[in-house]
Amino acid sequence: MKMISRLIAMGTFLVLAGCGTWTAESYLHETISGDSFNACLAREYQERATSEAYVDCNWVDTAAIVAKGRAAAAGETVLPWDPSTRGVLASDLPELQDARAKLLAALDNGGRTGPRACECAKAQRYYDGWVEQASDNKLGNNGSWLGGEGGPVQPERVKAEKAAFYEALTACEARAAVAVGGPWTIYFGFNKFNLTQEAQAVIQEISKSATPAFAVVGHTDTSGSNAYNNALGNRRATSVANALTANGKSTCSVTSDGEANLAVQTGDGVREPLNRRAVVSVCP
Repeated sequence: MKMISRLIAMGTFLVLAGCGTWTAESYLHETISGDSFNACLAREYQERATSEAYVDCNWVDTAAIVAKGRAAAAGETVLPWDPSTRGVLASDLPELQDARAKLLAALDNGGRTGPRACECAKAQRYYDGWVEQASDNKLGNNGSWLGGEGGPVQPERVKAEKAAFYEALTACEARAAVAVGGPWTIYFGFNKFNLTQEAQAVIQEISKSATPAFAVVGHTDTSGSNAYNNALGNRRATSVANALTANGKSTCSVTSDGEANLAVQTGDGVREPLNRRAVVSVCP
């Protein structure tokens, strides 16, 4: 009997996979042009859906993402997922809801128009990815594939989606920060001090400010020694300062806080993406 049940479950899986492929295939291979927010969002969802379909083989999530992408391509207003409706653990909700509020504020503050529209679309894509990964904690307990256990959650994938979201959100928010005089936060990869494409977008926005000079402070997470992290924080601050100089700005100070003044409080030896950053502010 157990073997029969397993065979039935496998057959159901194959049927669903086939249906998922059949209904999603045209969207996954569609050419989506344009630089509007909706066009960018449709492409971001297309890329994510392709990964879900062909890498993770998760047809349930693929179908949901494809539906959002098609709606965006059709010109509809597509909002980031509400984590309270996605089976996220109660302990994870406050952080996700706070992040969603920040994203919606950026979108409503001109994020869907102008040159930062694609950065804002990318932020929404990664936010939804963060919610999706976090929801693997609690998608059911009956063990079945459809509507059942979606986990266990993979902490590293949650962290990766979260870090990508905040990096994209920073670029999305950058222009609004110009209006209020900063500060701006630029994120870095683990043990890195090179500027990513998103970081360069933030530098470009800072350079549009009428302010001629800025202070830059580099930060790290708590992995590595204090001495190493102080040096790494200085490299990050210097990278940002050099980019500002190349864009016609100057700096009044370029310093490192190393692993002091963490954005997210952690223990020693923790690789926290939100702590790997440089903060740019207007000189006093």
